[in-house]
Amino acid sequence: MRIKTTLLTLTALMSFAFAKAQDSGDCNVVLSIFAENAKAKNYDEAYKQLSSLVEKCPDASAAIYQYGEIIYENRLKNKTGDEQENINGLMNMLKGQIEKFPGKVNVSKKKIELARVMYKYKQGTQTDQFLMLEDVFTKDPDNFTDPNGMITYFKLAEKEYKVNKIDLQSLFDIYDRLTSQIENVQDERSAIVSKLLDKKAEGEITDKEEKTIENQEKNLKNYGIVMKSVNGTLGQLADCDKLIPLYNAEFDAKQSDEKWLSNVLRRMQSKECTSDPLYVKSVKALHVLKPSWKTAYGLGNIATSKEEKFQYWDQAISLGADNESKARIYYKKGELYKGAGQFSNAKKNYMLATEIKPSFGLPYLRIANMIATSANSCGSTPFEKRAVNWIAARWAEKAGRVDVSLKSTSAKTVAAYKGRAPGAQDIFLNKQYSQGDRISFNCWVGESVRVPNL
Repeated sequence: MRIKTTLLTLTALMSFAFAKAQDSGDCNVVLSIFAENAKAKNYDEAYKQLSSLVEKCPDASAAIYQYGEIIYENRLKNKTGDEQENINGLMNMLKGQIEKFPGKVNVSKKKIELARVMYKYKQGTQTDQFLMLEDVFTKDPDNFTDPNGMITYFKLAEKEYKVNKIDLQSLFDIYDRLTSQIENVQDERSAIVSKLLDKKAEGEITDKEEKTIENQEKNLKNYGIVMKSVNGTLGQLADCDKLIPLYNAEFDAKQSDEKWLSNVLRRMQSKECTSDPLYVKSVKALHVLKPSWKTAYGLGNIATSKEEKFQYWDQAISLGADNESKARIYYKKGELYKGAGQFSNAKKNYMLATEIKPSFGLPYLRIANMIATSANSCGSTPFEKRAVNWIAARWAEKAGRVDVSLKSTSAKTVAAYKGRAPGAQDIFLNKQYSQGDRISFNCWVGESVRVPNL
């Protein structure tokens, strides 16, 4: 009871002080009292002070609008007061930050927040919301990293397509740019995770770095959700069975259009529609018009011999293939080497693919498979042969840690390899190695592993 009375007294005193400061026109004092209420999460009291502060001290500080944003979000969440007034208030707080304090806030991120508020509460037109996000993404893609903003942007693009405000090709272009942005962000996060996992494997990781791995894996999970949502939104429109008839119908009229052919190839390559005759004739048509890394890549895909494929793919890399395509090239070369039993060359190319695209987890699974397959030839004793599976499990685990789409497959694969590795009893009975001892392998794998504490 005494605590409650004390709080009421403090609130009353602050209200009195606010009124007195307001009368004197001292914006700094007024803002200080308002900020103290907001920091203490005394949002109802701060709300009473907000409108007067905006009216009489509109340029005093960005904090007015930043705290105001929190206050209105809290009111909307708790359904306090009139909803439309709170929506308008929240939008005004965001606009105030954008318009009055562009040097103190991230304008692009605030514009994304504003567009999301408009979308969520159905404020303004659908086109207004779409164009606001389109403007940010076009002008400042580096700051277009909010997962919810990305999902909202693409949902709006699809809605604009359905009401004929943009055509199908424009929707595809947005899809390409947005998924490329998501992949770039995933690559940045995955590169951090991959580097720290390598440190962890050597036992050199700190608690802070462990926390970094945890946080970045959460980020990767969120972007995986975004990618799934974006792909689900576009749905069947971008699948091979829809793309091929769409482009086939236009081919005769467009076969001399370099830009059109480039778009066709890029989309068909991204969806792996490369076995269709349309892909073949599109590659050849573009190669006649303008030889480039894209045509070289395409000709490599349709070549019939390994040597010819490598020749064209290497040419594509030398002609400036983008990172996504280079990663695919190295992965495909790794697959061909793996199929021929040339595991060392395969691993080298798989690793080149992951260096270029750190969030590309599939090469790690392929490496894990080759290592597990080599168990009988990589150890000198039965214990060592089975111990190779610990290395295979490590690679398989890494696949799921850097690529959330492989999480389930990775977990099952890791469990399978660990099931083939020595168990606790095997370690206990073994006379050559004890827990913590390092086993080195001189075969093509060229790695070592410590006997775990099971």
